[in-house]
Amino acid sequence: MGFFKKKNLSSFPDPPAPYHTLPVNQVSIHTKTDIDDGLTPQEAAQRLELYGFNELSGQGNVSVFAVLYRQIVNALTLVLVIAMVISFVFKDYVEGAVIAFVAVTNTLIGFTQEYSAEKTMESLRRMASPTTRVIRGDSLISVSTRDIVVGDIIVFEEGDVIGADARLFEVFNLEVDEALLTGESIPVAKSVNEIEDHDKPLGDRIDMVFSSTTVTKGRGKGIAVNIGMKTEIGKIAKTLASTSVVTRTPLQKKLEILAYALFGLAIILAIIVFGVNKWVVNNEVVIYAISLGISVIPEGLVAVITLTMAFGVRQMAKNYAIVRKLNALEALGSVTNICSDKTGTLTQSKMIATDAWLPGDGLYRISGRNGFSPEGKIYRCGTNGTNETSEIEVEVEDEEVTSDNMRYAFTRLVQASALCNMAVIKKGKGDDEWHAIGDPTESALQVFAHKAGLPKPVLTAEPFKFELVQEYAFDTELKRMSVVCKEKSTDAYYV
Repeated sequence: MGFFKKKNLSSFPDPPAPYHTLPVNQVSIHTKTDIDDGLTPQEAAQRLELYGFNELSGQGNVSVFAVLYRQIVNALTLVLVIAMVISFVFKDYVEGAVIAFVAVTNTLIGFTQEYSAEKTMESLRRMASPTTRVIRGDSLISVSTRDIVVGDIIVFEEGDVIGADARLFEVFNLEVDEALLTGESIPVAKSVNEIEDHDKPLGDRIDMVFSSTTVTKGRGKGIAVNIGMKTEIGKIAKTLASTSVVTRTPLQKKLEILAYALFGLAIILAIIVFGVNKWVVNNEVVIYAISLGISVIPEGLVAVITLTMAFGVRQMAKNYAIVRKLNALEALGSVTNICSDKTGTLTQSKMIATDAWLPGDGLYRISGRNGFSPEGKIYRCGTNGTNETSEIEVEVEDEEVTSDNMRYAFTRLVQASALCNMAVIKKGKGDDEWHAIGDPTESALQVFAHKAGLPKPVLTAEPFKFELVQEYAFDTELKRMSVVCKEKSTDAYYV
Protein backbone atom coordinates (compact mmCIF):
# COMPACT_ATOMS: atom_id res chain seq x y z
CA MET A 1 0.00 0.00 0.00
CA GLY A 2 3.04 2.26 -0.11
CA PHE A 3 3.57 2.36 3.69
CA PHE A 4 7.32 1.70 3.59
CA LYS A 5 10.13 3.49 1.82
CA LYS A 6 12.21 1.67 -0.73
CA LYS A 7 15.82 1.04 0.10
CA ASN A 8 18.36 3.37 -1.49
CA LEU A 9 19.79 1.96 -4.72
CA SER A 10 22.98 2.95 -6.49
CA SER A 11 23.00 3.92 -10.15
CA PHE A 12 25.09 2.45 -12.93
CA PRO A 13 28.38 4.36 -13.46
CA ASP A 14 28.23 7.11 -16.10
CA PRO A 15 30.15 6.57 -19.36
CA PRO A 16 33.28 8.59 -20.24
CA ALA A 17 31.25 10.34 -22.97
CA PRO A 18 27.61 10.35 -24.06
CA TYR A 19 26.60 6.92 -25.33
CA HIS A 20 25.64 8.19 -28.79
CA THR A 21 29.26 9.32 -29.35
CA LEU A 22 30.86 6.00 -28.37
CA PRO A 23 31.59 3.10 -30.71
CA VAL A 24 29.64 -0.08 -29.97
CA ASN A 25 32.69 -1.93 -28.61
CA GLN A 26 33.33 0.82 -26.04
CA VAL A 27 29.68 0.75 -24.96
CA SER A 28 29.94 -3.03 -24.62
CA ILE A 29 33.07 -2.72 -22.48
CA HIS A 30 31.59 0.00 -20.27
CA THR A 31 28.36 -1.93 -19.64
CA LYS A 32 30.34 -5.18 -19.23
CA THR A 33 28.20 -7.16 -21.64
CA ASP A 34 28.59 -9.33 -24.72
CA ILE A 35 26.64 -8.26 -27.80
CA ASP A 36 26.28 -11.89 -28.92
CA ASP A 37 25.53 -13.72 -25.67
CA GLY A 38 24.26 -10.85 -23.49
CA LEU A 39 24.45 -10.91 -19.71
CA THR A 40 24.29 -14.14 -17.76
CA PRO A 41 21.07 -14.66 -15.78
CA GLN A 42 23.11 -14.41 -12.57
CA GLU A 43 24.67 -11.07 -13.57
CA ALA A 44 21.26 -9.70 -14.60
CA ALA A 45 19.81 -10.71 -11.21
CA GLN A 46 22.71 -9.02 -9.37
CA ARG A 47 22.29 -5.80 -11.34
CA LEU A 48 18.54 -5.84 -10.69
CA GLU A 49 19.25 -6.11 -6.96
CA LEU A 50 21.95 -3.44 -7.06
CA TYR A 51 20.39 -0.86 -9.39
CA GLY A 52 16.67 -1.52 -8.96
CA PHE A 53 13.77 -1.94 -11.35
CA ASN A 54 13.39 -0.22 -14.69
CA GLU A 55 10.50 2.03 -13.69
CA LEU A 56 9.79 5.69 -13.09
CA SER A 57 9.58 6.95 -9.52
CA GLY A 58 6.04 7.40 -8.32
CA GLN A 59 4.89 4.22 -10.03
CA GLY A 60 4.58 2.31 -6.77
CA ASN A 61 1.40 1.30 -5.00
CA VAL A 62 -1.23 3.83 -4.05
CA SER A 63 -0.78 5.27 -0.55
CA VAL A 64 -4.01 5.22 1.45
CA PHE A 65 -2.63 7.75 3.93
CA ALA A 66 -1.65 10.22 1.19
CA VAL A 67 -5.14 10.17 -0.32
CA LEU A 68 -6.78 10.45 3.12
CA TYR A 69 -4.45 13.30 4.13
CA ARG A 70 -5.55 15.35 1.09
CA GLN A 71 -9.18 15.03 2.17
CA ILE A 72 -8.63 16.11 5.78
CA VAL A 73 -6.14 18.94 5.44
CA ASN A 74 -8.24 21.82 4.15
CA ALA A 75 -9.57 24.90 5.88
CA LEU A 76 -13.29 24.07 5.93
CA THR A 77 -12.76 20.53 7.24
CA LEU A 78 -10.41 21.79 9.97
CA VAL A 79 -12.96 24.41 11.06
CA LEU A 80 -15.63 21.69 11.24
CA VAL A 81 -13.34 19.48 13.32
CA ILE A 82 -12.62 22.34 15.75
CA ALA A 83 -16.35 23.09 16.01
CA MET A 84 -17.07 19.39 16.62
CA VAL A 85 -14.46 19.15 19.40
CA ILE A 86 -15.79 22.26 21.13
CA SER A 87 -19.35 20.92 20.92
CA PHE A 88 -18.40 17.62 22.53
CA VAL A 89 -16.28 19.31 25.21
CA PHE A 90 -19.24 21.41 26.32
CA LYS A 91 -21.64 18.43 26.01
CA ASP A 92 -23.59 19.74 23.04
CA TYR A 93 -23.76 16.22 21.66
CA VAL A 94 -26.47 16.80 19.05
CA GLU A 95 -24.58 19.66 17.36
CA GLY A 96 -21.29 17.75 17.63
CA ALA A 97 -22.81 14.59 16.16
CA VAL A 98 -24.25 16.48 13.20
CA ILE A 99 -20.92 18.16 12.47
CA ALA A 100 -19.07 14.85 12.87
CA PHE A 101 -21.47 13.14 10.45
CA VAL A 102 -21.01 15.88 7.84
CA ALA A 103 -17.21 15.88 8.20
CA VAL A 104 -16.90 12.08 8.02
CA THR A 105 -19.32 11.82 5.09
CA ASN A 106 -17.45 14.50 3.16
CA THR A 107 -14.09 12.84 3.83
CA LEU A 108 -15.36 9.40 2.83
CA ILE A 109 -16.88 10.64 -0.44
CA GLY A 110 -13.71 12.47 -1.43
CA PHE A 111 -11.48 9.59 -0.32
CA THR A 112 -13.54 6.99 -2.19
CA GLN A 113 -13.50 8.95 -5.43
CA GLU A 114 -9.79 9.79 -5.39
CA TYR A 115 -8.65 6.38 -4.15
CA SER A 116 -10.73 4.69 -6.84
CA ALA A 117 -9.15 6.95 -9.48
CA GLU A 118 -5.65 6.21 -8.18
CA LYS A 119 -6.29 2.46 -8.23
CA THR A 120 -7.60 2.75 -11.78
CA MET A 121 -4.44 4.59 -12.82
CA GLU A 122 -2.34 1.92 -11.12
CA SER A 123 -4.24 -0.82 -12.97
CA LEU A 124 -3.69 0.99 -16.27
CA ARG A 125 0.03 1.24 -15.54
CA ARG A 126 0.21 -2.49 -14.86
CA MET A 127 -1.73 -3.30 -18.00
CA ALA A 128 0.62 -1.06 -19.99
CA SER A 129 3.69 -2.84 -18.60
CA PRO A 130 4.76 -4.94 -21.60
CA THR A 131 7.39 -7.59 -21.96
CA THR A 132 10.65 -7.09 -23.81
CA ARG A 133 12.78 -9.63 -25.62
CA VAL A 134 16.37 -9.74 -24.43
CA ILE A 135 19.36 -12.00 -24.97
CA ARG A 136 20.67 -13.51 -21.74
CA GLY A 137 23.10 -16.37 -21.53
CA ASP A 138 23.05 -16.79 -25.33
CA SER A 139 19.25 -17.32 -25.23
CA LEU A 140 16.47 -15.08 -26.49
CA ILE A 141 13.88 -14.73 -23.72
CA SER A 142 10.99 -12.41 -22.83
CA VAL A 143 11.17 -10.51 -19.54
CA SER A 144 8.99 -7.87 -17.93
CA THR A 145 10.09 -4.43 -19.08
CA ARG A 146 10.62 -3.40 -15.45
CA ASP A 147 13.23 -6.20 -15.11
CA ILE A 148 15.54 -4.82 -17.82
CA VAL A 149 19.00 -3.93 -16.50
CA VAL A 150 21.90 -1.94 -17.96
CA GLY A 151 23.85 -4.23 -20.28
CA ASP A 152 20.87 -6.26 -21.47
CA ILE A 153 20.81 -6.92 -25.22
CA ILE A 154 17.36 -5.76 -26.32
CA VAL A 155 15.79 -7.24 -29.46
CA PHE A 156 12.87 -5.41 -31.07
CA GLU A 157 10.86 -5.35 -34.26
CA GLU A 158 7.94 -3.57 -35.87
CA GLY A 159 5.22 -2.74 -33.34
CA ASP A 160 7.37 -3.15 -30.22
CA VAL A 161 7.64 -0.47 -27.53
CA ILE A 162 11.26 0.14 -26.56
CA GLY A 163 11.79 -0.83 -22.92
CA ALA A 164 14.94 1.21 -22.13
CA ASP A 165 17.36 3.67 -23.70
CA ALA A 166 19.70 1.59 -25.85
CA ARG A 167 22.73 2.01 -28.10
CA LEU A 168 22.07 0.34 -31.44
CA PHE A 169 24.52 -2.14 -32.93
CA GLU A 170 22.30 -3.92 -35.49
CA VAL A 171 19.46 -2.47 -37.56
CA PHE A 172 17.47 -3.48 -40.63
CA ASN A 173 15.27 -0.80 -42.16
CA LEU A 174 14.59 0.46 -38.61
CA GLU A 175 12.31 3.45 -38.02
CA VAL A 176 11.07 4.60 -34.62
CA ASP A 177 8.24 6.93 -33.65
CA GLU A 178 9.73 9.38 -31.12
CA ALA A 179 6.79 11.82 -30.99
CA LEU A 180 6.49 11.20 -27.25
CA LEU A 181 9.91 12.78 -26.69
CA THR A 182 10.43 15.17 -29.59
CA GLY A 183 6.90 16.04 -30.74
CA GLU A 184 7.76 15.05 -34.32
CA SER A 185 5.20 12.67 -35.80
CA ILE A 186 7.48 11.48 -38.63
CA PRO A 187 9.31 8.24 -37.69
CA VAL A 188 13.11 8.51 -37.39
CA ALA A 189 15.32 6.23 -39.50
CA LYS A 190 18.02 4.64 -37.35
CA SER A 191 21.68 3.74 -37.93
CA VAL A 192 24.47 2.07 -35.93
CA ASN A 193 27.23 4.61 -36.64
CA GLU A 194 28.30 6.75 -33.69
CA ILE A 195 27.80 10.52 -33.76
CA GLU A 196 30.70 12.85 -32.96
CA ASP A 197 28.68 15.82 -31.73
CA HIS A 198 28.24 15.50 -27.94
CA ASP A 199 25.40 18.04 -27.92
CA LYS A 200 23.38 16.52 -30.73
CA PRO A 201 19.63 17.05 -30.15
CA LEU A 202 17.65 14.05 -29.02
CA GLY A 203 15.83 13.62 -32.31
CA ASP A 204 19.13 13.50 -34.23
CA ARG A 205 20.76 10.74 -32.16
CA ILE A 206 19.98 8.14 -34.78
CA ASP A 207 22.26 5.50 -33.23
CA MET A 208 20.07 5.38 -30.11
CA VAL A 209 16.55 4.24 -29.30
CA PHE A 210 14.72 5.54 -26.28
CA SER A 211 12.38 4.10 -23.68
CA SER A 212 8.62 4.29 -24.42
CA THR A 213 9.10 5.01 -28.14
CA THR A 214 7.54 2.68 -30.73
CA VAL A 215 9.13 0.79 -33.62
CA THR A 216 7.14 1.57 -36.76
CA LYS A 217 9.26 -0.32 -39.26
CA GLY A 218 12.07 -2.85 -39.41
CA ARG A 219 13.95 -4.52 -36.60
CA GLY A 220 17.10 -4.07 -34.55
CA LYS A 221 19.20 -4.86 -31.51
CA GLY A 222 20.72 -2.57 -28.91
CA ILE A 223 22.57 -2.48 -25.60
CA ALA A 224 20.46 -1.12 -22.75
CA VAL A 225 22.41 1.85 -21.36
CA ASN A 226 19.88 3.71 -19.22
CA ILE A 227 16.90 2.49 -17.23
CA GLY A 228 14.23 4.00 -14.98
CA MET A 229 14.68 7.66 -14.10
CA LYS A 230 17.96 7.87 -16.06
CA THR A 231 16.18 7.34 -19.37
CA GLU A 232 15.16 10.35 -21.46
CA ILE A 233 11.50 9.85 -20.55
CA GLY A 234 12.60 9.55 -16.91
CA LYS A 235 14.43 12.88 -17.10
CA ILE A 236 11.27 14.53 -18.38
CA ALA A 237 9.26 12.97 -15.55
CA LYS A 238 11.85 14.15 -13.02
CA THR A 239 11.78 17.69 -14.40
CA LEU A 240 8.00 17.82 -14.24
CA ALA A 241 8.01 16.47 -10.68
CA SER A 242 10.64 18.95 -9.48
CA THR A 243 9.06 22.00 -11.09
CA SER A 244 5.46 21.21 -10.23
CA VAL A 245 4.11 23.55 -7.58
CA VAL A 246 0.99 22.59 -5.68
CA THR A 247 -1.29 25.55 -6.19
CA ARG A 248 -4.81 25.86 -4.91
CA THR A 249 -7.68 26.32 -7.31
CA PRO A 250 -9.70 29.57 -7.27
CA LEU A 251 -12.53 27.80 -5.44
CA GLN A 252 -10.16 26.40 -2.81
CA LYS A 253 -8.71 29.84 -2.17
CA LYS A 254 -12.15 31.42 -1.77
CA LEU A 255 -13.37 28.61 0.51
CA GLU A 256 -10.25 28.94 2.64
CA ILE A 257 -10.83 32.67 3.09
CA LEU A 258 -14.51 32.00 3.82
CA ALA A 259 -13.67 29.34 6.40
CA TYR A 260 -11.26 31.56 8.31
CA ALA A 261 -13.64 34.52 8.10
CA LEU A 262 -16.56 32.49 9.46
CA PHE A 263 -14.39 31.00 12.18
CA GLY A 264 -13.32 34.49 13.20
CA LEU A 265 -16.95 35.65 13.13
CA ALA A 266 -17.96 32.69 15.32
CA ILE A 267 -15.35 33.70 17.92
CA ILE A 268 -16.52 37.33 17.81
CA LEU A 269 -20.17 36.27 18.32
CA ALA A 270 -19.17 34.07 21.25
CA ILE A 271 -17.31 37.01 22.81
CA ILE A 272 -20.36 39.25 22.29
CA VAL A 273 -22.57 36.70 24.07
CA PHE A 274 -20.17 36.61 27.02
CA GLY A 275 -20.04 40.41 27.02
CA VAL A 276 -23.83 40.81 27.03
CA ASN A 277 -24.01 38.47 30.03
CA LYS A 278 -21.44 40.68 31.81
CA TRP A 279 -18.82 37.93 31.56
CA VAL A 280 -20.80 35.71 33.85
CA VAL A 281 -19.74 32.32 32.57
CA ASN A 282 -22.02 29.41 33.33
CA ASN A 283 -22.99 26.27 31.48
CA GLU A 284 -26.09 27.80 29.87
CA VAL A 285 -24.23 30.89 28.62
CA VAL A 286 -21.37 28.78 27.26
CA ILE A 287 -23.73 26.48 25.35
CA TYR A 288 -25.61 29.47 23.94
CA ALA A 289 -22.34 31.18 22.87
CA ILE A 290 -21.04 28.01 21.21
CA SER A 291 -24.36 27.33 19.47
CA LEU A 292 -24.48 30.88 18.13
CA GLY A 293 -20.87 30.70 16.95
CA ILE A 294 -21.27 27.31 15.27
CA SER A 295 -24.53 28.35 13.62
CA VAL A 296 -22.65 30.71 11.30
CA ILE A 297 -20.50 27.84 10.02
CA PRO A 298 -22.21 26.20 7.00
CA GLU A 299 -21.63 22.53 7.85
CA GLY A 300 -23.47 21.36 4.74
CA LEU A 301 -21.41 23.50 2.35
CA VAL A 302 -18.46 21.10 2.37
CA ALA A 303 -20.68 18.09 1.65
CA VAL A 304 -22.54 19.90 -1.12
CA ILE A 305 -19.30 20.91 -2.84
CA THR A 306 -17.85 17.40 -2.53
CA LEU A 307 -21.01 15.76 -3.84
CA THR A 308 -21.09 18.18 -6.77
CA MET A 309 -17.47 17.38 -7.61
CA ALA A 310 -18.14 13.64 -7.24
CA PHE A 311 -21.06 13.91 -9.68
CA GLY A 312 -18.78 15.71 -12.13
CA VAL A 313 -16.17 12.96 -11.77
CA ARG A 314 -18.78 10.34 -12.61
CA GLN A 315 -19.82 12.30 -15.69
CA MET A 316 -16.19 12.54 -16.79
CA ALA A 317 -15.77 8.79 -16.26
CA LYS A 318 -18.69 8.14 -18.60
CA ASN A 319 -16.66 10.00 -21.25
CA TYR A 320 -13.58 7.85 -20.50
CA ALA A 321 -11.71 10.55 -18.56
CA ILE A 322 -10.16 9.70 -15.19
CA VAL A 323 -10.10 12.56 -12.65
CA ARG A 324 -7.48 11.73 -10.03
CA LYS A 325 -8.21 14.71 -7.78
CA LEU A 326 -11.63 16.22 -7.19
CA ASN A 327 -10.26 19.76 -7.06
CA ALA A 328 -8.85 19.38 -10.57
CA LEU A 329 -12.39 19.30 -11.91
CA GLU A 330 -13.07 22.84 -10.69
CA ALA A 331 -9.75 24.02 -12.15
CA LEU A 332 -10.66 22.42 -15.47
CA GLY A 333 -13.93 24.34 -15.50
CA SER A 334 -11.99 27.61 -15.13
CA VAL A 335 -9.78 27.00 -18.17
CA THR A 336 -10.14 29.58 -20.92
CA ASN A 337 -7.15 28.75 -23.16
CA ILE A 338 -5.14 25.57 -23.71
CA CYS A 339 -1.64 25.72 -25.21
CA SER A 340 -0.55 22.25 -26.24
CA ASP A 341 1.81 20.50 -28.62
CA LYS A 342 -0.38 19.10 -31.39
CA THR A 343 1.26 15.67 -31.67
CA GLY A 344 -0.67 13.11 -29.70
CA THR A 345 -3.34 15.63 -28.67
CA LEU A 346 -4.78 17.38 -31.72
CA THR A 347 -3.18 14.87 -34.08
CA GLN A 348 -2.70 11.14 -33.54
CA SER A 349 0.03 10.31 -36.07
CA LYS A 350 -2.66 8.51 -38.12
CA MET A 351 -3.28 8.95 -41.83
CA ILE A 352 -6.30 8.00 -43.94
CA ALA A 353 -6.46 7.44 -47.71
CA THR A 354 -9.41 9.49 -48.97
CA ASP A 355 -8.96 9.50 -52.76
CA ALA A 356 -7.09 7.63 -55.49
CA TRP A 357 -6.40 8.74 -59.07
CA LEU A 358 -5.29 6.70 -62.07
CA PRO A 359 -4.58 7.93 -65.62
CA GLY A 360 -7.39 6.76 -67.84
CA ASP A 361 -9.52 5.61 -64.91
CA GLY A 362 -9.93 8.95 -63.23
CA LEU A 363 -10.70 9.65 -59.61
CA TYR A 364 -11.77 7.15 -56.95
CA ARG A 365 -13.40 8.21 -53.71
CA ILE A 366 -12.76 6.21 -50.52
CA SER A 367 -15.39 6.36 -47.79
CA GLY A 368 -14.85 5.72 -44.08
CA ARG A 369 -12.96 8.08 -41.82
CA ASN A 370 -12.81 5.99 -38.66
CA GLY A 371 -9.04 5.72 -38.13
CA PHE A 372 -7.68 2.27 -38.95
CA SER A 373 -11.09 0.64 -39.30
CA PRO A 374 -11.38 -1.11 -42.70
CA GLU A 375 -15.08 -0.35 -42.85
CA GLY A 376 -15.86 1.71 -45.91
CA LYS A 377 -16.49 1.53 -49.64
CA ILE A 378 -14.74 2.77 -52.75
CA TYR A 379 -16.52 4.62 -55.54
CA ARG A 380 -15.31 5.45 -59.04
CA CYS A 381 -16.27 9.06 -59.63
CA GLY A 382 -18.21 9.51 -62.87
CA THR A 383 -18.94 13.24 -62.85
CA ASN A 384 -17.57 13.82 -66.35
CA GLY A 385 -18.30 10.63 -68.25
CA THR A 386 -18.38 10.57 -72.07
CA ASN A 387 -21.28 9.19 -74.08
CA GLU A 388 -20.11 6.31 -76.31
CA THR A 389 -22.16 7.49 -79.32
CA SER A 390 -21.00 11.10 -79.21
CA GLU A 391 -18.27 13.33 -77.87
CA ILE A 392 -20.68 15.16 -75.58
CA GLU A 393 -19.80 14.86 -71.88
CA VAL A 394 -22.66 13.70 -69.70
CA GLU A 395 -23.23 13.40 -65.96
CA VAL A 396 -22.64 9.85 -64.70
CA GLU A 397 -23.36 8.67 -61.18
CA ASP A 398 -20.56 7.39 -58.94
CA GLU A 399 -20.08 3.64 -59.29
CA GLU A 400 -19.32 1.45 -56.29
CA VAL A 401 -16.19 -0.65 -56.87
CA THR A 402 -16.67 -4.38 -56.26
CA SER A 403 -14.73 -7.52 -57.11
CA ASP A 404 -16.95 -7.95 -60.20
CA ASN A 405 -16.37 -4.54 -61.77
CA MET A 406 -12.88 -3.68 -60.48
CA ARG A 407 -10.72 -2.53 -63.38
CA TYR A 408 -7.30 -4.00 -64.10
CA ALA A 409 -5.28 -0.85 -63.37
CA PHE A 410 -7.09 -0.27 -60.08
CA THR A 411 -6.56 -3.92 -59.10
CA ARG A 412 -2.83 -3.56 -59.63
CA LEU A 413 -2.82 -0.34 -57.60
CA VAL A 414 -4.50 -2.09 -54.68
CA GLN A 415 -2.15 -5.06 -54.92
CA ALA A 416 0.91 -2.78 -54.87
CA SER A 417 -0.51 -0.87 -51.89
CA ALA A 418 -0.98 -4.11 -49.94
CA LEU A 419 2.15 -6.08 -50.93
CA CYS A 420 4.77 -3.30 -51.01
CA ASN A 421 3.86 -2.61 -47.42
CA MET A 422 5.14 -3.81 -44.04
CA ALA A 423 2.27 -2.43 -41.96
CA VAL A 424 -0.32 -4.66 -40.31
CA ILE A 425 -3.81 -3.71 -39.11
CA LYS A 426 -5.73 -5.87 -36.69
CA LYS A 427 -8.38 -5.74 -33.99
CA GLY A 428 -7.14 -5.26 -30.45
CA LYS A 429 -7.68 -7.97 -27.87
CA GLY A 430 -10.60 -7.27 -25.59
CA ASP A 431 -11.99 -4.35 -27.61
CA ASP A 432 -13.50 -3.55 -30.98
CA GLU A 433 -10.89 -0.97 -31.92
CA TRP A 434 -8.66 -1.49 -34.95
CA HIS A 435 -4.95 -0.88 -34.44
CA ALA A 436 -2.07 -0.51 -36.86
CA ILE A 437 1.53 -1.64 -36.50
CA GLY A 438 3.92 0.15 -38.81
CA ASP A 439 4.51 3.41 -40.63
CA PRO A 440 1.48 5.78 -40.70
CA THR A 441 1.57 6.06 -44.51
CA GLU A 442 1.80 2.31 -45.02
CA SER A 443 -0.96 1.77 -42.45
CA ALA A 444 -3.27 4.09 -44.41
CA LEU A 445 -2.54 2.18 -47.64
CA GLN A 446 -3.16 -1.14 -45.90
CA VAL A 447 -6.57 0.12 -44.73
CA PHE A 448 -7.26 1.20 -48.33
CA ALA A 449 -6.48 -2.34 -49.53
CA HIS A 450 -8.84 -3.79 -46.92
CA LYS A 451 -11.65 -1.52 -48.10
CA ALA A 452 -11.03 -2.67 -51.67
CA GLY A 453 -11.31 -6.29 -50.52
CA LEU A 454 -7.71 -7.17 -51.40
CA PRO A 455 -5.65 -6.90 -48.19
CA LYS A 456 -2.34 -8.72 -47.80
CA PRO A 457 -3.90 -11.77 -46.04
CA VAL A 458 -6.18 -12.28 -49.05
CA LEU A 459 -3.41 -11.78 -51.63
CA THR A 460 -1.08 -14.26 -49.91
CA ALA A 461 -3.81 -16.95 -49.79
CA GLU A 462 -5.73 -18.81 -52.51
CA PRO A 463 -6.29 -18.07 -55.36
CA PHE A 464 -3.55 -15.40 -55.65
CA LYS A 465 -0.88 -16.89 -53.38
CA PHE A 466 1.56 -14.00 -53.68
CA GLU A 467 4.90 -14.70 -52.00
CA LEU A 468 7.46 -12.09 -50.90
CA VAL A 469 10.73 -12.91 -52.67
CA GLN A 470 12.85 -9.85 -51.90
CA GLU A 471 12.45 -6.58 -50.05
CA TYR A 472 14.46 -3.46 -50.85
CA ALA A 473 14.32 -1.00 -47.99
CA PHE A 474 13.36 2.62 -48.53
CA ASP A 475 16.21 4.54 -50.13
CA THR A 476 16.48 8.23 -49.29
CA GLU A 477 18.08 9.00 -52.67
CA LEU A 478 15.65 7.01 -54.80
CA LYS A 479 12.73 7.98 -52.54
CA ARG A 480 11.36 4.51 -53.03
CA MET A 481 10.80 1.15 -51.35
CA SER A 482 10.48 -1.91 -53.57
CA VAL A 483 9.50 -5.55 -53.17
CA VAL A 484 9.64 -8.51 -55.53
CA CYS A 485 6.62 -10.81 -55.26
CA LYS A 486 5.83 -14.07 -57.00
CA GLU A 487 2.26 -15.05 -57.87
CA LYS A 488 2.34 -18.80 -57.47
CA SER A 489 -0.83 -19.37 -59.45
CA THR A 490 0.85 -18.00 -62.61
CA ASP A 491 4.57 -18.19 -61.64
CA ALA A 492 4.77 -14.51 -62.58
CA TYR A 493 7.05 -12.08 -60.74
CA TYR A 494 6.00 -8.53 -59.94
CA VAL A 495 8.09 -5.58 -58.74
